[in-house]
Amino acid sequence: MTATAIAGIAELPQGRMPGVTPMALHDRLARMAIADAGLRVQDVDAVITLSPRSDPYLIHAAALAEFMGIAPPVALTVEGGGAAPAVMVDMARMMIGGGRANTVLIVSADMPLSVVSRGSYIQTLADAGPVHPDIERPFGPTVPALFGICTRAYMHEFGATEADLAAASLHDRANALDHPNAHMRKPLDMAGYLASPMIADPLRMLDCTPVSDGGAAVVVTSLERARDLRHKPAKVLGAGFAMNQLHLSAATSLTASCAGTASDRALAQAGLQHADIDIGLVYDCFTIALLINLEDLGFAPKGQAGAALRSGLFDRAGRIPINPHGGLLSHGYPGRAAGIGNLIEAVVQLRGDAGARQVKDPQVTLTHGMGGVFATHGVLLLGRS
Repeated sequence: MTATAIAGIAELPQGRMPGVTPMALHDRLARMAIADAGLRVQDVDAVITLSPRSDPYLIHAAALAEFMGIAPPVALTVEGGGAAPAVMVDMARMMIGGGRANTVLIVSADMPLSVVSRGSYIQTLADAGPVHPDIERPFGPTVPALFGICTRAYMHEFGATEADLAAASLHDRANALDHPNAHMRKPLDMAGYLASPMIADPLRMLDCTPVSDGGAAVVVTSLERARDLRHKPAKVLGAGFAMNQLHLSAATSLTASCAGTASDRALAQAGLQHADIDIGLVYDCFTIALLINLEDLGFAPKGQAGAALRSGLFDRAGRIPINPHGGLLSHGYPGRAAGIGNLIEAVVQLRGDAGARQVKDPQVTLTHGMGGVFATHGVLLLGRS
């Protein structure tokens, strides 16, 4: 297969974006990423998007191409939840490898904060997938409540405490302080964490991601071509995917998922070992998600992620830095586009352009995304070429 790379990226500050339409945001991110790669809009011959819930076009990628004034042969809108960034990049790699495209534009953005109300967005999110319409919805659970159930099970099984949840929140916030695009940049301590109101017992407000406007875009092309463009290319080394179920009522476990299966498949495809990973960008829509995903991805033994976070193992200067940008918990959660920030941070770190949050000499990054309540998982491995 033709070696591929991410040659261009774009991201704006995450948070409230008044006066901007969702399509205008997609257009701006797209043009920024194309310019970052040193290419022209006319060079794009494939567009892939994740349909935002704030702007529900039937074929969103085609609508974006039309808005941009281009007509690429390929315009696809995919569904993958938080695992979509890995899905979209892998699709781009297959298109390029199969000769269907040379320049693939990927845009993932959403505006749940400014365009739709928080309550309606959360309800729509629940109705669209994680909450089973017949078995679960009659009892009225929200998505936070479902993650709260997993949290209680995790506490019961492993003896975890509130301190373990807090460790995840404090870790991400400390990293976000050095990111100019992060939604949450106010320093946080244990007292501040404990003062946050309960949302879905035992999850507090600061165990949950903020609702953000935002997103990002990337340009994928062949590695050979990328080497002649503006920035150091981030080579696509491997991708892996796995799923457990869609609804929590069908889960075989409330405290483990198949994230590790997706990771193992990506590592096998890349011909790498877990020890080769220098940075982990781990999906963390809730603090419990960070704990369980860290463990299932092999970064910590089961039940020990909280202790590992407190020990400094996952700090930027630790043995294996995790979420140096602040993760979804503090960098931001732009609705349907959640997870694309992890991918952008992986590329920025490999370029060596992360400034104060730069990890020393990373060679391989793991970007993890998750859809639903530990339902679907995508892992993308990137490396310096």
